[in-house]
Amino acid sequence: MFCLLLIAAFPVVVLVLTGAFIGYRGAISQANQDLARERDLAVASFSGRIAAADGMLRGIAGTWPPGSAGCGEWLEGGAPEGIVLIVECPGAPLPGVGPELRMRVASATDSLILAGASGMISVLRTLPASGRLLVARVAPPALPAGLLGWLVDAEHRSWPIGPANTATSPPEVSPDGAATTSMFAGTEMLAARGTLSSQAFMVVARPKAPIRTAVYLAATQRLAEVGALLGLSILAVVLGANYAVTRPLSRLRQAVAKWNAGAAPFEIPGSADMPDEIRDLAESFQAGAKALAEREQDLQAAIERAEILAAEVHHRVKNNLQIVSSLLALQAQRVTDSQARVEFEAARDRIGALATLHRHMYAHHDPEAIDLGAFIEELGVQLFAAIGDKPGRRIALDVTAPALRISSDQAVPLALIITEAVSAALKQGFPPGQGGRILINVSADDRRATLAIEDDGVVPRPDDQLRALLLRGLARQLGAELKREEAGLALDFPLRPPTPRPPPALRPKAPDPSPT
Repeated sequence: MFCLLLIAAFPVVVLVLTGAFIGYRGAISQANQDLARERDLAVASFSGRIAAADGMLRGIAGTWPPGSAGCGEWLEGGAPEGIVLIVECPGAPLPGVGPELRMRVASATDSLILAGASGMISVLRTLPASGRLLVARVAPPALPAGLLGWLVDAEHRSWPIGPANTATSPPEVSPDGAATTSMFAGTEMLAARGTLSSQAFMVVARPKAPIRTAVYLAATQRLAEVGALLGLSILAVVLGANYAVTRPLSRLRQAVAKWNAGAAPFEIPGSADMPDEIRDLAESFQAGAKALAEREQDLQAAIERAEILAAEVHHRVKNNLQIVSSLLALQAQRVTDSQARVEFEAARDRIGALATLHRHMYAHHDPEAIDLGAFIEELGVQLFAAIGDKPGRRIALDVTAPALRISSDQAVPLALIITEAVSAALKQGFPPGQGGRILINVSADDRRATLAIEDDGVVPRPDDQLRALLLRGLARQLGAELKREEAGLALDFPLRPPTPRPPPALRPKAPDPSPT
């Protein structure tokens, strides 16, 4: 429900965010306009001073008495604020005025206006007849608080304006005079330029961080107001929904959880106080739970009967395999032909291996899990007994194998491969009176398993084509390539994951391994 309320409030949030973004853009645009206005005021004030200085120079040049030797600062007390008039003394050129600049002033038809050090403008004219220079030093006007300024000449040399500005170079600006944003000394600045004359222009800049902070504070305040209004509205809806819907549904959920945990019968306290729709739902669920419980009892009884029957079938199959193995052993004793007796004994060993495998796979009622080491140990005892021996007396048997979960269609060929390899080693690799060792190693990870069987018996050994054909066929069933050697074999095969089975409700005891 809370998610639904948030979804319902989403359009309002979008509108508020859109308004905040539009307000932010408007505030930035207003800041650009304010900077342009401050620039225009500063340029107009500076240009007014320059024009006043130029007018004064024109008047002085027109009224200067011929042959007058006066020099130095002129009209010291009568010049407007920010303007200093200087007349060049005879034989004492003004400092910083070279021949090239003097020629430019002499050849100019009007006053020469140049940018100079300390952010000042120099207006230069030549006195008639004497050729001495008449100079007006014009200081820039005071800039508003927080506004930085620079004076830049035609050669892009720059001088800071005002004592608060220590940076010698201004930030990048647009040539058309529009306010632009640029990085300056690691700070984001809003800057614009204004033309003072053909030889000089003025750059003003203001840090953008305070502007952005003010915009963020305004947007945050607006979002907080709308968020508080939405929060109160959602709280009112949540409280009402909790009383009318959430609490009844919570009682229904708790009753379902108790019933699912095994509590019986299914009961919902306080159902009379629930709204009609939820009460009808609770009664329907109660009726369904009762019918489900009855059906579950029937199914549980059927599962228990099926598990008992399956356990009995596995027990009978294992016993029948052991009986067949015993019958083959008895029949082999009556066969006089030695080659036929060998074949009977081989068939007996194979069937006995399957019976042992069957017992191990169903010992814990999980046909997909087998303690491979214990199985191989028991299988080795059977194969040693078939030749009238036991492990460790004349021939040692070393087995290394993990408890492995393996599908039954892989366990059967794996058991037969081990049977064939160990039987061949016992009967062909160790003549009577000779001892040795048989090694069986199985290693596995989540995807593949490796089987290696080797011994230190005599080599070479007689070639048994039937056994070789059987080993190759069993290896193909495992999806592996058999690597045979004179005294052993090795194969690597992929593990096919067994089919997962739920734990049975009834766990009968493992059947007696002895045949009945």
